[in-house]
Amino acid sequence: MPESITIILILTLLGILFWLSSLGVNSGKLSAEWARKTVHIGMGLICLTFPWIFNSAFSVQCLAIIAMFTLLLLRYSKLRASVGTALFAIERLSIGELLFPIAVAWLFTLSADKPLLYAISLLLLTLADSAGALAGSRYGKFIYSTTAAKKSLEGSGAFFVTAFFCTALPLHFFSPLGLFHIALLALTISLFITAVEGACGHGTDNLLIPIGSFFLLDYYINLAGSAILIRSIALLVLLALLLATHRKHSLNGGALLTALLFGFSAFTLGGIPSLLASLVVLGRHIQVQSQMAKKHIVIHSVDVLVAIALVPLAWLTLGRQGVISYSEAQFGFISALAITLYLLNVGTQKHLKLRQPSLWIGFILSLLVLSPSLMLDVVWIDYLPTLLTGPLLAWVYFYWKGNADAPELNHWLKLCFLVGLSSISTMFFVLS
Repeated sequence: MPESITIILILTLLGILFWLSSLGVNSGKLSAEWARKTVHIGMGLICLTFPWIFNSAFSVQCLAIIAMFTLLLLRYSKLRASVGTALFAIERLSIGELLFPIAVAWLFTLSADKPLLYAISLLLLTLADSAGALAGSRYGKFIYSTTAAKKSLEGSGAFFVTAFFCTALPLHFFSPLGLFHIALLALTISLFITAVEGACGHGTDNLLIPIGSFFLLDYYINLAGSAILIRSIALLVLLALLLATHRKHSLNGGALLTALLFGFSAFTLGGIPSLLASLVVLGRHIQVQSQMAKKHIVIHSVDVLVAIALVPLAWLTLGRQGVISYSEAQFGFISALAITLYLLNVGTQKHLKLRQPSLWIGFILSLLVLSPSLMLDVVWIDYLPTLLTGPLLAWVYFYWKGNADAPELNHWLKLCFLVGLSSISTMFFVLS
């Protein structure tokens, strides 16, 4: 069958799905949330067939573009009040429906010769995400906050259990892996993707869940069971550490899960030295919070974790891509974190309304963060750019940050910019 005809058939099926779901909402037989998830599951199951009915990624990309324009038409035209109620009857802001076709097209393109990974990644988006949302909306009592929304432990638990089986069952029936290997793989993937879902908001999980799970599966599926076991233990230990100290830090639920993702990524991509440097930053944060008066404590969201993680993880990514050596990538990560902690220290002083920054504490903290790099193949002179630029950038950040009443996001954007500037100059010195 020509793929153009297949596209028309798929669009027809999707149109029927939308029409039936909107009928359910308009007649009062379906709630807005159930209608939205009915469409979500139906679209996912239809898209699950793509590796077996499409040979060309271009066809799927064209289908995604048509779907996006159709969804935009439904959202911004008079059709929103009729057929569009299947998706747009909810009150919260979400761009998930627009990200869904992008995710499917991107996933199909990535997994050209790996239909099993495509299927698992899409099942995680289709079933686990829906199970989490529906369980949370119906049974959720233990609520935690993210930047964009409130989520529940019950919803995250349902997501995790469903994600485990969406990963384990296809691997059991369609791969040669042993049961122990599959269980470890499913556990690690499920924990990681549950953290991604919990930290996301505004429907961005529709993109991050399938793409993140695909890359993780693609990387982990060829690892030995012992290597996956180490990563599973590391993820569980990090989660236990963050939960055990939840009364001692100022991270909300979304930020805590983002911290888990950051620590796990640091360990996976950068090994023990990178993880130790990350733990120094967490330890310092806990120490500061324990000594701070209650009136000065500010609850932090995902934005601060993104600002802290962006530059360091960029160096580890370059190491994985072979642009720089693994040791150089690890040192880039650690030196960026050292500067970050220097700036965070004076940022706290500014928050406490001190008139001038105290730089010597930041210098000692930078040395502590840099200490795990002694495990790497670096020489003492490589520390100089970090230690010399740290005081200057800390002084700049103290006065550039603005007053405590300025929007918090502005503080983190400035921090990320200065860390990036320092990190590039440091690594230019190291690599030259």
